[in-house]
Amino acid sequence: MDIRFLNIIENNIKLTNTQPVVIAFSGGMDSVCLLNLFTKLEYPLIIAHFNHGIREHADRDEQFARIYAQQLRCDFVSEKANVLGFAKENHLSVEEAARKKRYDFLYRVARNNGAQCIAVGHHADDQVETLFMHLMRGSGLTGLAGMKEIALIPEFDVEIKIIRPLLSFWRYEIDEYCAKNNLDYVVDETNFSNLYERNRIRHEILPFLNEQYSGLNQRLLNLANVLQSEDELIQERLSKIWDSICLQQESRFIRLNVSELKKQPLGLQRRIIRFVAFLLRPDLRDLSFKNIENLLNFMNKNKTGEIDLQDHLIALFTNQEIIFGSKSKDWIGLLFPQIFGQFKMEIGKSDYFEISENWLFQIELINDLSSIRIKTENEFTVLLDGEKINEFIVLRGKKDGDKFQPLGLENGSIKLSDFFINEKVVQAARKNWPLVTNPEDRIIWIPGYRPSHEFRVTDSTKNIIKMSVMKKIG
Repeated sequence: MDIRFLNIIENNIKLTNTQPVVIAFSGGMDSVCLLNLFTKLEYPLIIAHFNHGIREHADRDEQFARIYAQQLRCDFVSEKANVLGFAKENHLSVEEAARKKRYDFLYRVARNNGAQCIAVGHHADDQVETLFMHLMRGSGLTGLAGMKEIALIPEFDVEIKIIRPLLSFWRYEIDEYCAKNNLDYVVDETNFSNLYERNRIRHEILPFLNEQYSGLNQRLLNLANVLQSEDELIQERLSKIWDSICLQQESRFIRLNVSELKKQPLGLQRRIIRFVAFLLRPDLRDLSFKNIENLLNFMNKNKTGEIDLQDHLIALFTNQEIIFGSKSKDWIGLLFPQIFGQFKMEIGKSDYFEISENWLFQIELINDLSSIRIKTENEFTVLLDGEKINEFIVLRGKKDGDKFQPLGLENGSIKLSDFFINEKVVQAARKNWPLVTNPEDRIIWIPGYRPSHEFRVTDSTKNIIKMSVMKKIG
């Protein structure tokens, strides 16, 4: 076992002996074996023990870990947390709450000590159990590929790696190693309780299946290894096409090109949706097949609108894009012009005005008409007949009953709500979309779309006002 472990560390994981390795040390058999194997190599070690504060003997285990570290003359760090309280406050299962608090602690220890990685004691039996759990939950290829020997968990850190040097060793091998080397360890009594899903799989389901299908565990482990390679292949393909599909990637939202997404094979489309979801929500454990299919079906109907994805994530469909972001939509103002409140601006001088945190309104008086082109450079700039706009303008958001006479409609008007629907304005942005009105509260211009027919520039226009809405820089 020592030689296999050394080969894994040197040839697969390739650690450096200049930075410490954090050992996640519960005091149980797996972590004792892991630590003992590491002590035979020349790496600076930090032993980190997390006390979940749940079990009757949790404090005893922490004391065992502290004494063990002292005997090895290794640095030791421990922390105790109220996992049950954290689970209740955040509406999490106890297992998920324990995981979050434990990894948060381990990564803090690693960052504070400049560690190159965190070593955990997951082994082959854990891998088989994980694959089976993910299968029962309907996971995709990445979930079925199980745990990796070297992995990043972006939910906690995007640079420090988790390593699992025991992932190819079975539990019985670890048991034999500890017995052969007379290693003491503590026993977690909750490992025998079938109240937890993993324990039911470990003690009931997998033993039954292995009785029916001899060697099943090994075949499942082989399957995980095969799927990991294929998962990496698909991810590599995604990386090559990502720039052609992703229009904009920010921490709070991601925009995808619909036409480019549709060109991809169905399997890659599904992977891209998963990839986007995990970029925005690194703590998302899985994305259901049903939700992915709902999104792709909506896309293929060429509809605009909004659908819930999962865990407070939504997808907004426009004519040419899918925009992913949080359900709170606090990112809408980063993409679309928004106005909060009502602002009055006098006509008579050029000026800038901040209409929201991310958007500016500009008005310019054009005195030289000889070089003016009626068609402006973009839909967020407009030229209007200044003589038809008296004294001042008002900038505001949408109101009930608003009507609009868009350019080209010579008689009558239409409801603003109908105009927004016809123009496929993103629904989440409609309420606070900036409108420019005259003193009589008639809409002069809808930035990004059309001016009013009434206030258009004509051959008889003598005084032109230029208005623009623009995103703030920086």
